[in-house]
Amino acid sequence: MASPAPSASDRGGEVSEAALEFLLAELVNAQRERGEDGRRVMTRAGFDVGVKLAERCARVRPTKSRPLDRFLPILFVCKDWWTRCFKKRVDNLKTNNRGVYVLTDESFAWMRRVRAAGRTLEEEAAIARAECDARAAFPCGVIRGTLAALGLESNVSAETTPLSPGGGAKVAFTVRLKGAEGGPS
Repeated sequence: MASPAPSASDRGGEVSEAALEFLLAELVNAQRERGEDGRRVMTRAGFDVGVKLAERCARVRPTKSRPLDRFLPILFVCKDWWTRCFKKRVDNLKTNNRGVYVLTDESFAWMRRVRAAGRTLEEEAAIARAECDARAAFPCGVIRGTLAALGLESNVSAETTPLSPGGGAKVAFTVRLKGAEGGPS
């Protein structure tokens, strides 16, 4: 007798990467025509996902009693959370030590399939940049939601650099903690 297929809880609650990429592509397509309103919808959806991911991943919620404690959630995102979501750590983390952090992923997993085939190189580059920028709203929301679940309010933005010719993109996420010196209040 064949054993039943493993349930989501048996697999650690993982989601197929292909299914997630398809869902993200469809979300971008559905919201692209709405402009800034569509971007807000994607960011809000990402925020909700980020809160849920943090609740599933975080074992301990760091307190904000000391300045160093504010750095712990960022480290959690760069190491544990990123590894769980993308099977690797963030490629680079920089800070100005005043509440601004830049997390760089040299080949961001959710943008691997960004392509604009069948066009001139200039057209491909323009389309790939627009696609990367549109797709960045969701992961910005995910990161912001994760940090919110860990007790930190933040603004998150992304700068994308499409890679060629296989598609994908380098993404630098800028996290500005609210209430930190030099960060938005």
